[in-house]
Amino acid sequence: YGDHRDLHKEYRRQRQMCIRDSPKTRNAIGEEMMGELNDELDRLESDPALRVVVLTGTDPAFCSGANVKSMGRENESSGNQPLPKDRSPWDVLQEQWDLQATRTRRPQDEIEGVRAFPLKLHNLQKPSIAAVNGPAIGLGMGIALSCDIRFASQKAQFSEMFVRRGLIPADGSCWQLPRMIGLGNTFMLQYTGDILESDAAEKLNIVSKTFPHDELIESTLSFAQTIAQGATYSMSLIKKLIYRSLDTDLAESLRLAGPAQNLARRSHDHKEGIKSFVEKRSPNFIGR
Repeated sequence: YGDHRDLHKEYRRQRQMCIRDSPKTRNAIGEEMMGELNDELDRLESDPALRVVVLTGTDPAFCSGANVKSMGRENESSGNQPLPKDRSPWDVLQEQWDLQATRTRRPQDEIEGVRAFPLKLHNLQKPSIAAVNGPAIGLGMGIALSCDIRFASQKAQFSEMFVRRGLIPADGSCWQLPRMIGLGNTFMLQYTGDILESDAAEKLNIVSKTFPHDELIESTLSFAQTIAQGATYSMSLIKKLIYRSLDTDLAESLRLAGPAQNLARRSHDHKEGIKSFVEKRSPNFIGR
């Protein structure tokens, strides 16, 4: 992007050409909207001129979750068998996992419907920022958690609402939240489905910063512009290394960092970073 005014023009243009809103459902995610979101991420991933993703909702909500009405229709037509009474929930679940393991399918093929979007967002090889402008409920919270960074309006709310519908968080937040806020806080949020206000979410480190509502988008876009002008190829390597490091010890993380650093050294941006330092000027990074 160019200057700040150009950034706002581009933001408005992107909004006009991208996802339609759904004010009646507070931006609930259905199959149609999910298809559009997936298409947009594919476009963003493939276009080298687009270097940072900002995801927000149309006021007054960020996203109220999956479309509950469509769930009701699915339940009426599903014909599921009742749960067995002679085995514990963990035993029955293990049976299902064992059955799942016998199927010769890729792991990503087992993730159906709207649950695939948080993974797609998580795997995006560009920085992603959630500007949470209002309630982020259920899947909406999972989508926000799948972004690299979260900024929130003072009107933002977060809830792992699934348990109040007799469901589990199947949107990736069972992986995301314990790593962000610890086991106890995760159980508290997911066992109760309680609503977390923006200030409490910031204290738990779910969001990095909270803004007055009318400053959220401008502040987020200003930050996004700063990131977009940086060495985004290196940021992609950083993101991959961080996630790989979550499940390794320090020695393994340092071992994995070697090839990543070698790739970074081969980039145009590294050469530009050194050259600009020597010439005592601001670098002109291109994300390659």
